Amino acid sequence: MAGAFIAIEGVLTASDLGLAPQGLRFAAYRAFAFFDIYFDAMLAGRAVPAQLWWSLVTHAFLHGGLLHLAMNTAVFLALGAHLTRAVGEAGMLALFFGTAVAGALLFGLLADTGPSFVPMVGASGALFGFLGAMKRWEWRYLAAHDLPRRRFWSTVLALTAVNVVLSLGFGDGGGVAWQAHLGGFLAGWFAAPLMTPRRGMAIGPI
Repeated sequence: MAGAFIAIEGVLTASDLGLAPQGLRFAAYRAFAFFDIYFDAMLAGRAVPAQLWWSLVTHAFLHGGLLHLAMNTAVFLALGAHLTRAVGEAGMLALFFGTAVAGALLFGLLADTGPSFVPMVGASGALFGFLGAMKRWEWRYLAAHDLPRRRFWSTVLALTAVNVVLSLGFGDGGGVAWQAHLGGFLAGWFAAPLMTPRRGMAIGPI
């Protein structure tokens, strides 16, 4: 999956630099990015392109440049490897795709892009889903062993602060899909009880 992230962004960046047919990023976003304007139209009962439905997942395989790609891929490799050891490849994939969809849905509900065709891309919603599941397991571990929860809340507050700072850094928050991050995290949190980490892989504080 990391290879797919890299290959896709590599082709789009090459197109941006004139090293491949031009316009590929625009075409890829138009076909596979998630657009709030389509989601709002669907809620209003208007006809929408079929692209809206697969974009709930495909947006997670697109990125907005090499820096965006590097950050998400590094986090995906770290958390994805841990999740795979804990719940297996099928569990990790189910969590990735499920929380990517949840992130897109909450973005559609909360974001206000107006009449603009602003694409929402990136795997970060699903990555926050990974964090949501892991924090839920951590909470269960702390409760079962009657351990202090200060570190748990410190991490949650830190994640919240990062999203606030990044949103403020982009003015109106348009450059950071914090709604997708929140949707992914909540979906991971509520999905965690459906998956039991393998013996020897109980999730303690992270």
